[in-house]
Parts: sequence; C-alpha cells; structure tokens
Amino acid sequence: MPWALQAVLGFQVQDEVPPLMNSTLRAAVFLVCDDFRIRLVCRRDGNMKRFAWILGVLVAVAWLVDRALMPQQGYQPEALQGVDVNPESLGYFPDNYGQSRERFRQLRTLAPPRYRVQGGLFKVPSPDEDLTLDWLHFRSDAARLVVLVSGVHGMEAPTGAAMQQLFVDMLRAGQLPGDFDVLMLHALNPYGFKYGRRATENNVDLNRNLDTNAALFASDNQGYRQLREFLLPQTPVDLSQWENRFFAERLSLKLVRNSRDAIQEAALSGQYQYPQGFYYGGSSFEPQQAFLRQLLTDKAASYQSILFVDLHTGFGTRGETHFYPGNPATEQMKRDMAWVFQDYEMVWPSRESGFFPIRGDLIGFAGKLLAAEKRFVPIILEFGTMDSLATKGGVESLHRTMLENQGHFHGFQTTQDRAEVQRRYQEMFYPSSGRWRSKIVEDMRGIYPQILDRFRQLDGVKLETGQLNATTDTDR
Repeated sequence: MPWALQAVLGFQVQDEVPPLMNSTLRAAVFLVCDDFRIRLVCRRDGNMKRFAWILGVLVAVAWLVDRALMPQQGYQPEALQGVDVNPESLGYFPDNYGQSRERFRQLRTLAPPRYRVQGGLFKVPSPDEDLTLDWLHFRSDAARLVVLVSGVHGMEAPTGAAMQQLFVDMLRAGQLPGDFDVLMLHALNPYGFKYGRRATENNVDLNRNLDTNAALFASDNQGYRQLREFLLPQTPVDLSQWENRFFAERLSLKLVRNSRDAIQEAALSGQYQYPQGFYYGGSSFEPQQAFLRQLLTDKAASYQSILFVDLHTGFGTRGETHFYPGNPATEQMKRDMAWVFQDYEMVWPSRESGFFPIRGDLIGFAGKLLAAEKRFVPIILEFGTMDSLATKGGVESLHRTMLENQGHFHGFQTTQDRAEVQRRYQEMFYPSSGRWRSKIVEDMRGIYPQILDRFRQLDGVKLETGQLNATTDTDR
C-alpha cells in the first residue's frame, strides 16, 4: 500500500500485505477496527483465504454505507483541554467589521501620554464604498518602531484586531518593556473581513500580491496547473455528492501520483494563472500595495530598528502560536530574528515543517522597502485552528478552502449547503470556541513582553556576530 494512502486515510500497516492474488502466498487479511483506524494484519493460512475475502467485502460495504449516510458536519479538531474560558479575554474579539473598525479608531484615545497620536485611513476602491484600511501611529522620540498588522487575509482580521487591542491595553498598563513607538494597520483587506472571505473583492490573496517588482505576476505554479481540475470544481456546491463525502479518498488517489509535499506546495504557495482559483496572487498589484509602500516608507524613516508583526490565523496546531519567519533577505536579518525570538521555536520553510515558501507576502515586501537601511525584524504570528499539520486537519483545511471558493464562483445547491460551508470556513479562521480565544489572549500576554524585551536588547547585539555587547546601554 502506498504510504500516501496510509497518511491520508489514517491506515496503519503492521506488516507489508502480500498480494491476495498470489496463490503461492495465501495471505488472509483481517480488518480490525481500533480507534477509527484500520489495521491490516497478515496471516499465512490458506484455509482462511475465502473467509478473509468475504469479511473484507462485508466490512468494505459497511464502511461505504456508513460514509454515505454520515452527517455532513465536517471534521472537528479536538477541543482544547485544561483551558478555562476567560470572559475578559473574550471581550477583545469583535462581532463584525464595523464594530472592529470603530474599536480600532477609539484606540487613539488610549495611547499613553508620552505619545503623539496620528491616524488616517485608505478608502479601498470597491463596490462597497464603506471599506477602509485604518492606521494609527503612536509617536514619540524613540529609535525603535513596532508595527502590528491585521487582516492581510480578511477572514483572519478579527483575531488580529483583538491582538492589536490587547497590545494597546498592555501598553497603557505599563506591561510592555522598552522605549518604542507603535504603528498599527487595521484590516488590510476590509472586504474580506466584512464579507467573510480570505481574498479581496478581486479574489486576490494579498499575501501573494505584495512586491516591489511586477515580475511577480509571471510566476508559474506548475503543480497548481496540473491539479486544477481537482482543486477548482466548476459546479454548484453539493455537500451530499460523493465527491465531497469521499474527499479524503479522492485526495489519496492524487497522492499516488503526487507526493503530499508536492500537493501542499502547489495549493499553498500561490498561483497567478487562474483568477477564479484560491490563493490567486492577481495579474497586477492591488490598490493596497501603493498605499502600503508610501505609508511604511514615510512612517519608518526616522527609526533605526523595526519589529514587524503580521497577525494570522488558520495554519498549525489548534490553540498554539506559531512563529513563522518567512524567507529573510539577508543573514543579518536572520541573526536578528534568531535573537529576538530565541525564546520560541521558529518554523522555517521546509518540507518537514509543513510551511512552504510563498511569493508576494507582506513581510517580504516590507523587508524590501525597509531592511536596506534599518535593522528589520519581521515575523508572522500564526494562531493555529485546525491542527492542519496533522493529516486529518490538513485534508479538511484544503477541502474547506476548495468548497468556499467553489461556492463563491458557482453557487450552492441548497441554502443549507451555503450555510454549512460558510460555518466551516469561518471556524477555520475565526473559531467561536471560548477556550481557543482565551488561550490565544493568555499566550500573547506572555509573548508580547518577551519579544519586546529581546527587541530592546537588539541595539546591544553586534551586527556581525549576533553576540550581546554588555557595554551597550539597552535602556533598561
């Protein structure tokens, strides 16, 4: 049995199963259910061959009937254990885009007295004329700047906005060490936030669209093209169809010809050929690109060091905060990141980690604008929701992404299908679980002070070696 089938279907093979058609081997196969896994156990007993065939057929039929009749509620990640729901923490999470934007605008009144507060907005061109990218700049005479960005992916914006509000509350309470200024950007993709999509009104994934060079749009994702018919169904979504009930099995057949890594990389790294496909990077820059270029360049001009935090949800272990550094442009940047985030495990792009390099991402774009003249320390904080690093979670994440995209362009067979697909999609990026939300807030209460303490020490770290210079004042 190919390893790919084992991985996707959850099979465990205790011994290599000999071909049943080989008369000289006379293998009998018992199918034993154990914790929803199927173990294949071989015995060399010719007298049991016929019984094994009958038993195998019966179990297969029972399994097919069970799968065909099972409720279509989708895979559910395991509930977080040992986590208490904190009502105060839940208050950080907004109900919708309008509420979140108003809360963000009110943060200017909560800045500590030492700051001069500037703010503004960029009205995003859209059929909906009330979509804005809002920003606030808490400015003093500090040499360091902390940038917090939410909503590069619209559906992920509510959690990012909650973390921005938490940051300001901790800043106001004197819980964040160091002397620094703050630049916050709320809802880079306001359309996606308001309408529950990851992409913009042009179906563009902003985190595949940002660069300083338009050559980005000539990128060719061959794997995506090869899998296009599978990834992009052209019919209305019908959750009762066998294509959806047996999605994992269909994917396993693709894995026979393509490795798991190849499929993940094809689906996740971004594509520029199919405007109605998910993770579409566009054919030209979205309007946010020019605005970000000017804003970041202007606001960062007077600073020596910049900590750039891009807030995301979805990928990784449920309830865990993953530190994803992207692809540092220089060795110096990599050393600085290793220093600032040394207390946490950074997940570098690799086949082993499950994180793949992407093109057109925000932190790469910001690095090209700022890193040449600054000490630039970027990080993506990814709050895991679906256990997507595990097989079942990864398969379900892909399926939910495909269904949402299919429904957006081709509609739904029933209103129930629409509601269920939207529910699953929202849970993948903005879980309703009080435990999940409380866990993220509690973790960030510890993470913010820790990385800011390391960031303030960065001035005393030698550029060439990454060693701390004990004689340098780091404004303790």
